[in-house]
Amino acid sequence: MLELDDSVLLQEYVEHGSEEAFAALVARHVNKVYSIALRHTRNPHQAEEITQAVFVLLARKSRQLGKRVIISGWLCRTARLSSVSFLRSEIRRTRREQEAHMQNLLNESESEVWPQIASLLDAAMAALSEADQDAVALRFFDGKTMKEIGAALGASEDAVKVRVHRAVEKLRSYFSRRGIVCSAGALTAAISVNSVHAAPIGLAVTVSTAAAPAGLTLVATASTAATKAIAMTTMQKTLISGFVAFGCIVAVGIYLVQRATATVAPAMAVAGAASATGMGKTAIDGLPIKLANDSFNVGKDAFKDRFINEIDASTRRTTNSAPAGHIQCLMVPISPGSADYLRAAPAAMAPGPTGSRYVLHPIIQGSPLVGKRIRVSGWMKAEDVRNWAGVTVYVASMFGRIFASDSTFDRPIHGTTGWQRVSIVTDIPKEPCVLHLAPTLYGPGEIWCDDFQIDLVAPETPITDDRRWTVWSLDPNDYSETIDPNVKHEGRPAFRITYKGSGAAPKNAFVWWGQHNRELEKFQRYLGHTVRMSVWARTENVAINCGLNLEPKGAGGKRLADHSARKLKRQISGTTDWAEYSVTCWVPEETQDFQTGFFMFGGGTLWLDMDTFKCEIVETPSAGKQLP
Repeated sequence: MLELDDSVLLQEYVEHGSEEAFAALVARHVNKVYSIALRHTRNPHQAEEITQAVFVLLARKSRQLGKRVIISGWLCRTARLSSVSFLRSEIRRTRREQEAHMQNLLNESESEVWPQIASLLDAAMAALSEADQDAVALRFFDGKTMKEIGAALGASEDAVKVRVHRAVEKLRSYFSRRGIVCSAGALTAAISVNSVHAAPIGLAVTVSTAAAPAGLTLVATASTAATKAIAMTTMQKTLISGFVAFGCIVAVGIYLVQRATATVAPAMAVAGAASATGMGKTAIDGLPIKLANDSFNVGKDAFKDRFINEIDASTRRTTNSAPAGHIQCLMVPISPGSADYLRAAPAAMAPGPTGSRYVLHPIIQGSPLVGKRIRVSGWMKAEDVRNWAGVTVYVASMFGRIFASDSTFDRPIHGTTGWQRVSIVTDIPKEPCVLHLAPTLYGPGEIWCDDFQIDLVAPETPITDDRRWTVWSLDPNDYSETIDPNVKHEGRPAFRITYKGSGAAPKNAFVWWGQHNRELEKFQRYLGHTVRMSVWARTENVAINCGLNLEPKGAGGKRLADHSARKLKRQISGTTDWAEYSVTCWVPEETQDFQTGFFMFGGGTLWLDMDTFKCEIVETPSAGKQLP
């Protein structure tokens, strides 16, 4: 009987660490899980990734699953949850399209019914009770007899027939409310014939290799890890929304959870999938890791309809180069500089018309990049870029922890240039992660990109990412950040942040200069305390607002607490003499990024005596010029 076989195999894996038993489970159910993911994504390679993640979760949660759990039903539910989170917006769009265009037909054949219900089937299954889901999965996905289902569910054959019949009627009712009317016979035939597709050859082996060790190495933390794993696509959504705030709208991608294998075939299969889906070559390959121009995806930016985003067959950097990636803004420039871009932005600090091409590169156990300092480099050229263009790289775990980010704000591309090399130096953690790379155009103009690659550099090579003091701005060419030898505080040259554009600053002009402390040892002493950040500062002709920024952040860059001056419409404005300013903020225990910095909206100049900059634990806000 299926459920006994599954239970025995799972128990063998839990008690004895039998990877063979786990592989047997994977082989038995991989087609079903893959098919559920495929119905959601309609992308075979994304479906493979979701399938691997589901079985990783099974391995990690294996010790918590009860003996009476129906593995088939559990896998169906888990695959659906992961898939829905991954492609929620696409599913909603598909539903609207189907509800608007599909005809209501009675007594259709299964071939006519299936195209109408395919994208809705898993949502319909989710509306059933768990017992009904198990019955449908065993009957129509696994092809079990009523007797076998009865044995699995601990019910009589007659009771199972009634349950299956009622479950089918509930499914019919669900589809009927969405304009899809069909007979029970046509519906069950469509599900039986079409609901389970053969997974790609070798996927079961790859999944078994990747997932089985996960349950064995996380015994003590299996429950916590399982919870995180099922939420991985929610993390991706959080990660995306966090980076929108930093002017980087990134497309949804699932982290490829697997480890390198000694067999050639699975490695080649993964490499082929990566190339076709916009994932970089796997780290199994040698260094440098080259990212083909045509492996980049079109970024899902809010203004993507205002851009041409393509491979330009007519442009090659050298005679031996592949056709270059090409992004061209279709906006007709009206004003010079950043004004057009900022004017189109929906709000201050929100991105305006932005076009990008991105690739996600999974870094797995066994990769030569793990725990090393790397350089991501490539070539770009520009024509009449009014605002700016650059490259974004960030490194994050599948659970939303951001290890580093660099969008080249401090070295923007502007105007018309020939081919120039761009590079980012950052660190890869000693754990699996994903590297996101995206050449990006912010506003009118056009850019080309070519030959991006990843390679190792010496540990002493200076990093360029946001763990150092650096700038963040959607119009970085409008501001300068430098030491001013002509302005001093107590004999020390001040650091100057100033608007350098001609005339009044455009609406939504903004700059931030600061640092993201992401290494725990650098801020661990502040966890669970109120922290006061202070500095001596002076201003001149600040038209709108400037001041201090202290933010503890968690997974996906989410702000965990507000500093004391956040609700103020203004901190410092106009012209002021040297004075000490401060803000206070509670730093939660779950902080992953202790962000400190300074900001300015609009025009003006802010000077800082960085020798006086400090963060200290306080029980109550300090006296003095405290910004409440």
